[in-house]
Amino acid sequence: MKRSHGYRVLFEKGPAAHFWLSLLCFSGLVITSFLLFEQQIQGFLTHLDLYRPSTPVQMFNLALLLIALLALDVVLPVPSSMVALLAVATLGSVGGYLTIFIGLCLGAGLGYALGAGYLRMLSSRLGLHQRQPGQLAYRLGTLSLICLRGVPVLAETSVVAAGMQRYPMRAFVLVTTLANAGLALAYSAIGSFLVEQNALLVTILASMILPGLFIAGYSLVKALRRREPSRPLRGRFTVSYDYPVLFTDHLFDPLNPCLHRQLTVQRNGRVTVLIFADEQLLRCAPHLPGQIDAYFAAYGDDLHLKAAPIAVPAGELSKDAQVLQQLYADMLAHGLDRHCCVIALGGGAVLDAVGYACATFHRGMRLIRLPSTVLAQNDAGIGVKNGINAFGQKNLLGAFYPATAVINDFQLLTTLGHRDQIAGLAEAVKVALIKDRSFFEWMERQADALARFDHPASRHAIRRCAELHLGHITGAGDPFERGNGRPLDYGHWAAHRLENLSQHRLRHGEAVAVGMALDGLYANALGLLNDIDSERILSLLLRLGFNLCPAELNLKDDQGRSRVLLGLEEFRQHLGGQLSIPMLSGIGASVDLHEIDDGLMEQALLRLGSYRGNLLALGEGCAQ
Repeated sequence: MKRSHGYRVLFEKGPAAHFWLSLLCFSGLVITSFLLFEQQIQGFLTHLDLYRPSTPVQMFNLALLLIALLALDVVLPVPSSMVALLAVATLGSVGGYLTIFIGLCLGAGLGYALGAGYLRMLSSRLGLHQRQPGQLAYRLGTLSLICLRGVPVLAETSVVAAGMQRYPMRAFVLVTTLANAGLALAYSAIGSFLVEQNALLVTILASMILPGLFIAGYSLVKALRRREPSRPLRGRFTVSYDYPVLFTDHLFDPLNPCLHRQLTVQRNGRVTVLIFADEQLLRCAPHLPGQIDAYFAAYGDDLHLKAAPIAVPAGELSKDAQVLQQLYADMLAHGLDRHCCVIALGGGAVLDAVGYACATFHRGMRLIRLPSTVLAQNDAGIGVKNGINAFGQKNLLGAFYPATAVINDFQLLTTLGHRDQIAGLAEAVKVALIKDRSFFEWMERQADALARFDHPASRHAIRRCAELHLGHITGAGDPFERGNGRPLDYGHWAAHRLENLSQHRLRHGEAVAVGMALDGLYANALGLLNDIDSERILSLLLRLGFNLCPAELNLKDDQGRSRVLLGLEEFRQHLGGQLSIPMLSGIGASVDLHEIDDGLMEQALLRLGSYRGNLLALGEGCAQ
């Protein structure tokens, strides 16, 4: 059936037409009500005039009442425009202006506080902060904040939204104060004129029309801005990541369905898989390729293994541009597309290199990580960072790319040498120091069992460490490290430097242990960490079997400067120019320092070097 032109204009033009239609109907209702009940309204106002304040105290009390009404408009259904005109009628133009201005500013502040506090917390509890396409997608802008100050309901909503979206506080105060000053002036001028003319109907209409003028002005400004050719377009969207970190034993036993479930989750049809494996792991576990073949044969209806596991150089040798090119060549030669899945099996360095290849091949391949070292299972393998070394810099090239799933098989750790088993525990000590005092105390009690890599204690340490790391990555609000805060890098500025100086003779965990000891002594010299806690840190690291005085600590450059301390400048550049070093303020707590006292750090380095004999004695004493 054909619709009339008027119908299409009023009902088929979207929300804007509905808004103006409702405004027209509402205005007509008010005018009709006024015409019908004019005598009663005039009589009410005549009696109201008898109660007009006549003394300064009465005027002050009335002003406080009107200010409270305007301020509480955020939470109460107060007709703010009418209250504002009433303030002018009863308190005069100056008194009315001040009352309106103060009330509006207090209301804006209350709305911001509610949005930034209770309502933001409530929305996070309800999951509203995780915006879906088309939901809660509007971001408040400065123009909206200004123009909506005179619009009922939207004025209150805008300040609450500013608080929930963490609109900058200083900018919010400045913008709303200026907007409130202008709005109060407009109400004062219009109210004074209309009261003098005794135009009651016009006064009531003005209380409705003025917000309409704000909306019209806002729409006009937006229309003009849309026509500006230089105005930038904006793209804004949210990508949600959700990946499991699983713990199991004997992953490639056909009776264990863990890997099969992760490969086939939300997939229709047969899944094609290619495996890249740490060559050192393949040497230490020669039975592993056969187990993998048998596993995929058992699930042949759902899984297709493209080839036998492809060996990747172990350790830092894998984080090389030539290795990366070879990974690309293998993926291309086996015809992988975005529907296939790559499995990375190995230590943290291999996972980094294969992860970087997956992040960039076809702009993103599905990836499952199977960490095979302690360090990878409790730290490197569960995060979102991937990369390779380049131009003499560690992790210079890389990408943030979460895996589809991470599966930790404890049995893979039994193929490691004792040195590698213990080296990975350094990250457990690190995360305990910065986040969990009770975990650190548990490690102190279990130090001897951990040093032997007893399975029950080691399993608990790995899982708790992974849990704390994952909690930080997903809960700190900065998984892709856009800011400068890097608490998980405690002890790492020196560790990265020591690894390079030793040409990776030192394992990453061994270097981190030295870095933690050095930073602990620096925090002690700075007064952040007390003597007892700094000794406890050194004692635990020694009991676990770490050498805290490697030869690289004593290396000097041609100018006689410590080559280890030059790592501070490298770390500054790695962070983008501003230094941010986590330092302990106690066991289980840390603070970020943006400047390092070179003299105190040199003293801490000398102090650690001079501990060689004392540390050996301390370690022996603790072992007894």
